Amino acid sequence: MSKSQTGVYLAGKVPAEAFVVALIRKTVRSELRQRRQEEALALREQAMSPAPRTTPGTPVAAGPGAGYAIELAAAQAQQIETYDRLTRTLEQRAEVERAKNNSDKLVMVLLNMIHQLDRRVTDLAKERDQLLARPRSDALEDAERKLARAEEQEQRARAELRRAEEKQRQAEDLEARVTDQLRRLTDELDRLRAGDTTSPLDTLPALPDEPEAGPVSADPVGDGIDAVLARASAVNDEDNTTLNRVTSELNEPTAGVVQDNSPDNLAVLAGRSVSAASPLPGVPDEGQEAVRALLRRNPAPDLFVRFLAEATRWENVQVHGIKRQNSQPGASLDYSRYLGLRRQGSQFGGFAYVYAENSRITLRLHRTRHQLDAIGATRARTRIIAHRAYRVSIDLTDETSLTQALHLAELAYAAA
Repeated sequence: MSKSQTGVYLAGKVPAEAFVVALIRKTVRSELRQRRQEEALALREQAMSPAPRTTPGTPVAAGPGAGYAIELAAAQAQQIETYDRLTRTLEQRAEVERAKNNSDKLVMVLLNMIHQLDRRVTDLAKERDQLLARPRSDALEDAERKLARAEEQEQRARAELRRAEEKQRQAEDLEARVTDQLRRLTDELDRLRAGDTTSPLDTLPALPDEPEAGPVSADPVGDGIDAVLARASAVNDEDNTTLNRVTSELNEPTAGVVQDNSPDNLAVLAGRSVSAASPLPGVPDEGQEAVRALLRRNPAPDLFVRFLAEATRWENVQVHGIKRQNSQPGASLDYSRYLGLRRQGSQFGGFAYVYAENSRITLRLHRTRHQLDAIGATRARTRIIAHRAYRVSIDLTDETSLTQALHLAELAYAAA
């Protein structure tokens, strides 16, 4: 649709049915699309048959006429904007509730673990003291090694407990804010459209399976504790990312609805579909708008764009969408979820998969927590439940995480 044709519609001409259908398809969520389309077409029919003109000098009753189309579009855009904010708030409430539940469970697990570790430290100390009375032996060295490990694990468990308790408090504060915003948006939507209380709520993601069993170790109890602590750290990291993102979103100013009648307003009314002038680095033309839509929900989109800009400078790096399940040969790729970064000519898949909505980078690397710390990748996480080749991920939240993500991506690129 050209700008000139759009301007004609905004100037007061009743739009064609195809234009109305296309506008609804671009601006309304799928759950409400059919209803909104029927209502919009009914309003179009009313506009097609306006009240008869009166003679000059006779007062004219208010009704469809010049400017009616833009008023209708503005009213619809305000309803759509409010409903989108309400839906996002419901999603935020679900995310906060999940993070709070995770923290509640984690606190209980860690309290129990600390109790067990305290007993383990006591028992190992007694065992070491008994062995001290004998000549130096392998048994004494083993007991000292296990004792040192248990003491270090207890310190880590207490640190994770403090983090989990802080997440509990943060989630409770956010829960109150989200509930208040949900009430205000519901009232606002009721005023805009009486009786429309539809509000779909996404289901929570399923819990991951248990990790695969590792090889037999000389200290299986300590290994098990390390695995649980790693999982606790990952849960704390994930909840921290979720709560920080929701906090950032709640602090964002609310965008208003444009009311003037310039020819470009329809793009704004249609859900802020006007894209920035500069293209996203490396993203094919067919995926530009889909990725931009994801970035609009990203609290730190500039970090994601900078990561793409740097990674696509490397030799033979290509950005591609994801092949849809059961898609036909030649079908377009899907850019609405995440992107793949691949080294052209590599026999492997992508060396990284990147998520524009939350700036998460998943890399084709298999590293332990100790190995990541050794190279300074303290912000990265080990993924216990994942494809065996893609066991490292990192979220872009600041300059430090961006630097570490690029370093890890270079390692994955070099190995591809």
